[in-house]
Amino acid sequence: MKVPIILTQPPPEFGELTSSPEFLDENTMDSDLTYVPGFSELRLARDKAIVEVMRGRLSAKEVPTLPRNFRWERCQNTKGQPDSRSVIQAGNQGYQKVTREQVGEGKIVTALPPGAHFAADGTIMQGDTVLMVTDASRAARNEFQQRARTASATKGAEAGFAAALEAMGGSPAKGSAPFIRKEVGTKVRAELNPKQKSKEV
Repeated sequence: MKVPIILTQPPPEFGELTSSPEFLDENTMDSDLTYVPGFSELRLARDKAIVEVMRGRLSAKEVPTLPRNFRWERCQNTKGQPDSRSVIQAGNQGYQKVTREQVGEGKIVTALPPGAHFAADGTIMQGDTVLMVTDASRAARNEFQQRARTASATKGAEAGFAAALEAMGGSPAKGSAPFIRKEVGTKVRAELNPKQKSKEV
């Protein structure tokens, strides 16, 4: 009579972890230090939709829009002392501190973010940062202004380079002009499903 060999090993010191839908859920917030309940899920869904647009599986008009944007703004210096410079700058861009009254089921923040706490004034603190929010239209305006400033600075740098070259008695080669090379970055592979052929985006 043959007896099957049974492989055994002692249990792990810290217990055994079994796979579960929650463990495999890619939407979990455990790797996102900026996680805001109720908003980060919307942001992730939008990011996924954008990837699908790049793959040609979804039209741009089907990408969901975000009703608002959140920021964790630093409100202390490296010594832990109050420092409101970043908060003031965000305020100038239309951001306001999120308060206790805006947290809860059906509100803009559905629950207090993990690791965060309410400060004495009712604002939400996490480490040396405070949670701030603005509406979608102001966030879009900020984005437009930032791009406009970047384009203006680039043109100014190109003009300054040409003027400096001329001041030194130099001139660009025939058929060319001073320019700044602008690069977004190297291509990356977007792959949500390893079984499908990935595409460069």
